[in-house]
Amino acid sequence: MIPYKIFPMYILGPLHISMYGVMFAIAFSIATFLAVQEARKRGIGKEIVYDLVVYLLVGGIIGARIFYVLFYWPENIPLHFFDTFKIWQGGLAYFGGFLGALVAGYVYIQKHKLNFWLYADICTIPLVIGHMFGRLGGYFTGLHPGRVTDMPWSIYLQGEFRHPVVLYEIIGLIIIAVLLIHLKKLKYFHGFLFSSYVVLYAIQRIILDFFRIESTDPRHWSLTPTQHLVILLFVLAVWFIGWNVRKTKIQVYFFNV
Repeated sequence: MIPYKIFPMYILGPLHISMYGVMFAIAFSIATFLAVQEARKRGIGKEIVYDLVVYLLVGGIIGARIFYVLFYWPENIPLHFFDTFKIWQGGLAYFGGFLGALVAGYVYIQKHKLNFWLYADICTIPLVIGHMFGRLGGYFTGLHPGRVTDMPWSIYLQGEFRHPVVLYEIIGLIIIAVLLIHLKKLKYFHGFLFSSYVVLYAIQRIILDFFRIESTDPRHWSLTPTQHLVILLFVLAVWFIGWNVRKTKIQVYFFNV
């Protein structure tokens, strides 16, 4: 069994500080810093990136909350209108945030007449690394418990020995980050790095959700809402890569790094 401890909420007067919030702030700061550095390598000013990440942050939070309320709100808890705004009480879904940030980023890019896929590539590796730190916040606070297991690497959570799903995801994100760093050298077309991330993370998430405690819904072919979404994103990303490969008549050697 892996030693495991949940960090409590720290209360300092009117302030309620959780490790999830702390790690979210660290994740956002690191991702922003890395995006600025990557943009600078491409001759892009940091002001554009700072403006863009504000859009991404706002869109991401809104999208994450909407997705959670629509698909993951606990059935035993009544949902009132103002409850949808209480993000400090928990309840954010990653892929809702991903879609919300994507829409907000697209709005910003169109407003300033920039290349959407170029900036998507710039933000891809920072996104993955920021995601790692964000998931550490989930691990420290007992979020995303896994299914019951007797595996020797289980953690004790909610009165049972369970799969350490968050650790699985962090390990998967590390692998994805390493692969993307190598794929970045290929420079095939704008959007290649971002679409490669979507393919890789979709595969990981489809597998990972089978280990989560949230029951899959037999009404939805025994898949979670997130699994349905990532299957769609996987298909779109593979199509996008294939279409660009045919259009540019390039040969893709994924391991030629």
